Amino acid sequence: MQFIKLGNTNEKLSKLGIGTWKLGSDKDKAIKIIKETLSNGINLVDTAQMYQNEEIVGEAIQGENVFLATKVSPHNFHERDILRSCSESLQKLKIKNIDLYQLHWPNPSVKISETLKAMEKLVDEGKIRYIGVSNFSISELEEAMSSMKKYEIVSNQIEYSVLTRDIGDSLSEFCRKNKISIIAYSPLGSGKLFEEKYKEMFSLLHEIGSKYDKTPTQVALNWLLQKENLCAIPKFSSREHLLENLDSLDWKLKQNDIKTIDDFGQSKKPLSSMLNPVTKRMAPLWSNLMTRNEKNRINNSEDKKEKD
Repeated sequence: MQFIKLGNTNEKLSKLGIGTWKLGSDKDKAIKIIKETLSNGINLVDTAQMYQNEEIVGEAIQGENVFLATKVSPHNFHERDILRSCSESLQKLKIKNIDLYQLHWPNPSVKISETLKAMEKLVDEGKIRYIGVSNFSISELEEAMSSMKKYEIVSNQIEYSVLTRDIGDSLSEFCRKNKISIIAYSPLGSGKLFEEKYKEMFSLLHEIGSKYDKTPTQVALNWLLQKENLCAIPKFSSREHLLENLDSLDWKLKQNDIKTIDDFGQSKKPLSSMLNPVTKRMAPLWSNLMTRNEKNRINNSEDKKEKD
């Protein structure tokens, strides 16, 4: 397994971590795949308050050697709400402290100084070990960093794939210079890579992969994992996905193939990428709504399973 150093710490995170968004409608299956993934040398597990699956993740990681990351939703960024949210997450995860506690999205309606004051208090109390952010731009990172009094921002979790490259060289370089690790979520475009409208990109990855006896998925992940200061958290929804994703490691695309992918013009950007500015402005509203919807989805799925 390959590892990266987390920010300006001595922690080592596996280049591939476990993303758990929508991993929870089948509890037994989710626990089984998380445990099997960890047994293959992966140590990073990422979840979130919004995902409504922290209890499942907590059960899956018991007795495992794991670096656990979770996120607090933007509608809970006031100090008292962050302190309450952290206590709730600790209880659901069945752990004494959270390795990496992240701000899920920026929330311009709450002063970042208030939010980070609460986060630093959690470090002082031993409830979290490191502070991270998610979906922060350079200017948002600079504001967050200037608000820190005792500790550092160690990571920025962002959407990054062959389809979504909004990070750009400037944000990537900023994070590298400031020792902020990048955690790439949706590294396969949330499955959009396999949709008809992205067939040109898929064909290119298939063509390149044929030279290495690798699948388009493995090529897409290898392209991403060769980026400096970065790890990725794809979803491992089955044993087949696990084995395929693991085989994106321990080999390297040649530089000319990397350049071909870099230079490939993707005219049809994912909708999520284009809506990013709106998403940020509306973060408190939609995060609250999404939390409720995800909870209802899981409850409905469990009720259906019991009836069956």
